[in-house]
Amino acid sequence: MSFSSSSIGKIALLLKDKICLGEDMDYKVPSIWDSFGYTGDEKKVNDDGTITVNPYKFYYQCIEKIILPKLKEGVDYSRPLSKIKKERHEKGYRGGDWLKKSNVYGMQIRTSSAWDHDADGKLELTNKFGLKDTGTFIKTLVLLPLIKKMGFDAIYMLPITKNSMRYSKGEMGSPYAIKNFFEIDPNLKDNLLEDTTVEDEFKAFNEACHAFGIRTMIDIIPRTSARDSDLILEHPDWFYWIKLCDIDKYHPPTVEGFKPFTKADDDNVEAIYNDKEVKEHLKLFVPSPDKINPEKWQSIQKRCKEDKSLDFFDLIEKEFGITTAPAFSDCINDPQPPWSDVTYLRLYLDNPVKSAKFVDEKQPPYILFDIIRGNVFQGKIKNIELWNKIADIIPHYQRNFGIDGARIDMGHALPYELEQMLIGKPREFDEDFGFIAEELNNKADKKALKSGYNMIIGEYWWAEPRIKEGHFKKMIYDVSKLKLPVFATAETPDTPRAASREGGKDFSKFAAVINNFLPNTVPFITSGMEIFEVQPMNLGLDPQPNGRFMLPENDPLYGKLAFFDKYALHWNDAISNNMIELIEKISKIRRKYLKQLTMENFTKIRAGNESTIVIAYKIKKKNDRLLLVVGNGDFENSVSIKIDLDKLLDGPAIDIKTLFSSKNIMEKFKSGDKLIIKLLPGEVKILTLQ
Repeated sequence: MSFSSSSIGKIALLLKDKICLGEDMDYKVPSIWDSFGYTGDEKKVNDDGTITVNPYKFYYQCIEKIILPKLKEGVDYSRPLSKIKKERHEKGYRGGDWLKKSNVYGMQIRTSSAWDHDADGKLELTNKFGLKDTGTFIKTLVLLPLIKKMGFDAIYMLPITKNSMRYSKGEMGSPYAIKNFFEIDPNLKDNLLEDTTVEDEFKAFNEACHAFGIRTMIDIIPRTSARDSDLILEHPDWFYWIKLCDIDKYHPPTVEGFKPFTKADDDNVEAIYNDKEVKEHLKLFVPSPDKINPEKWQSIQKRCKEDKSLDFFDLIEKEFGITTAPAFSDCINDPQPPWSDVTYLRLYLDNPVKSAKFVDEKQPPYILFDIIRGNVFQGKIKNIELWNKIADIIPHYQRNFGIDGARIDMGHALPYELEQMLIGKPREFDEDFGFIAEELNNKADKKALKSGYNMIIGEYWWAEPRIKEGHFKKMIYDVSKLKLPVFATAETPDTPRAASREGGKDFSKFAAVINNFLPNTVPFITSGMEIFEVQPMNLGLDPQPNGRFMLPENDPLYGKLAFFDKYALHWNDAISNNMIELIEKISKIRRKYLKQLTMENFTKIRAGNESTIVIAYKIKKKNDRLLLVVGNGDFENSVSIKIDLDKLLDGPAIDIKTLFSSKNIMEKFKSGDKLIIKLLPGEVKILTLQ
């Protein structure tokens, strides 16, 4: 592949040709985005942490100065990185196990590269310059040098697929309300260019990532779809339906005698179906429109194919008076209301074998706690055409864009055979494709390993903010026993932000350092942690009482959530903190010792109190014998930790060096059989012992 034939090269040429269009624009970007030394004549440094640039020249120069020089002639960077690098692996390596040594940066494209470029106090899809304030693939290119600088070698993207705005919960709609699995969100297309498609721009983004040595991972949602999924027009029988007039009384039934969050299983399914409210719930469901009136349905199909401006779902609701049934939690007596923007896909064309005897033969297809759990309750008639379509989602993005990995949303709740199709087919195309299991319970490690995943999300996001209670410390030893690694992280896209927890910025720094050295883990941060973002993206896990309102009331983004609204990270605050430099520094130390950070070398040291974290690895690197990471999770008080080196090293340490201190206290230690380490509140030190 030549530079000019690559997608990223074509984007560069198109931007270059349009530079004259941006000459009179007072277009602002955060100063931190300029990691390549922008040289436009109009460049102006502003007092608010931004710079004024010509947008066409700014994005062109990033590609021209930083990305294109990384492309090697004859290499096709649109392929998966494993096919580009042709790596040789050690014995016992499983496809996708590159994840175990990776450092993952999570981002939502439409948020991470969003900015109020015309400074009018609003984020717009078309601002006064005719350009996008919301994030796009082209704008995200300028973040790649920063992401690489911080040491990340994999980017995990929240869903980039076309989502629905019908019944949306905010200004942009949830990225998890998927309208079309095989189309990319058109909002991620940049208005800078007219002669490209959003697919062209995503392909260019993947090429750029691969040029940086960064793997790309997407998020797929195979169990649910938007209520007005594009699949309905051809396959209305793949969905569950209720009367439109019944939508206000539709909700997950409260089942008498069950504790909240109970799961349906073989032992309780009969009691579920005998419940009065469940019986009333089943009465709400009706057949699909093609079954109710085939002629009328065929008329809608014909009209919509002839006139693309017609909305088939509008016609269904108006002419049939029915709508798709909103999804809800698979936990019995979960207080959550229905998920108004999504519905479940009908994976079987009959009722679960274990439940069928409790349902009338004429009962229309319905959603209930057992049917949702396809891993436990299966029918006899697989909806194999749907299964094949779902199983082709990831291969579609492999063939067309060269992605390297994926997280499967609620994959464990799918029928095992379907889950195996989702994992197996991508590895036919790329045997080194990596998979993350959405398992928030560490005990799911064995099942995930058997299914073919390379890692699970795990529970650190819950344990790390609970240092004082001892949960973080306990988690380290529990995770070390797991069959698969977990994410080492203080926050996920679904949780409160680390900087909003007790300890604030000190906790964020503490976690960012410690997480690079936890045993059997993969370091992970959500975009924004490096600039101490406090506003959560979503309120799904471990929500705080005031979680939606973490920003000052005068902030234009007050009360907004990135999962549903137009949101931009507070990039202009980045200059005033040293978190990015800290992450960069610590990632270099991690890379230096990465081959030594194995479970075989991990040594348990129980020292200090519940808030003290001590991690040690016996190493063989030059004269080093031990790598020691010690952190004080008390953000108000200093602490002294005593470690018996005689037992640890079978003799005294000859030389002890401080490699790093998060408080820049480079303490000198005397050799001996006892090591006493003094730590300031929130401080982390990294030592080598010889």
